[in-house]
Amino acid sequence: MGCIRRFFVSFIPKYVSNRFFLNVYQMLSTIKVPRMVREKNYKLNLEQLCGMNSGLWNSPSVYIENQNEWKNIWFGAGRHHNMSYSGCEIIASFNACKALRGFASPEQMAQLIYDYEMHGAALLGEFGTSPRAIEKYFRHKGFTVSTAYGEDFAEVDRIASSYQVMIATVYNDKDDITKQVHTVCITVVTGTRYVLHNAYLVNKEGTYVESVPYKTVTDAVRHISRYEPKLIYLIGID
Repeated sequence: MGCIRRFFVSFIPKYVSNRFFLNVYQMLSTIKVPRMVREKNYKLNLEQLCGMNSGLWNSPSVYIENQNEWKNIWFGAGRHHNMSYSGCEIIASFNACKALRGFASPEQMAQLIYDYEMHGAALLGEFGTSPRAIEKYFRHKGFTVSTAYGEDFAEVDRIASSYQVMIATVYNDKDDITKQVHTVCITVVTGTRYVLHNAYLVNKEGTYVESVPYKTVTDAVRHISRYEPKLIYLIGID
């Protein structure tokens, strides 16, 4: 039974192409979160977000690292309709916008959630947000965007060398789909080092923090989870 289970849980990350996986993800986003739910979520979220630490909004060097603590911010209409459970793509998008613009506001975050609920929420948000919707969102906002599937190593390297801000979607475990998928923002710091944001990293004081700088984007991706991550999609944004 153990061998059979290992085969089934590893089938998608091992044998399903990244392109097909993303197409299915995008198909799941065709069912829209109802407008009434979106508007209710926006109102409740704005109230909560305005009461958050002002450093997130005012300091250009502060990013969202603590997705686990976003249980009171709503997203979608699924059974687990909160950002803590399925908001990693939105947080990655927010962090990317913050890195590119240097500022943010509660209104911008509430609107970002609303926009992805309208275009991108997979299975009403239960499966997070389609990575293709992230790509479309940034193109629509006027950013320059390049993308690469995880197995296209030459394109991954080109994006890593050409863009200061990236969004990476990975299988948390290349051998186990039940470990789920995670999406993070990657920023480039002085000396061409790659830093992960919202990778569930905690310091000695118990505070969620950004990662240490890594020499390559491939090395950074390897540290997105405590298992053996596998890159599905990389988006470069400028």
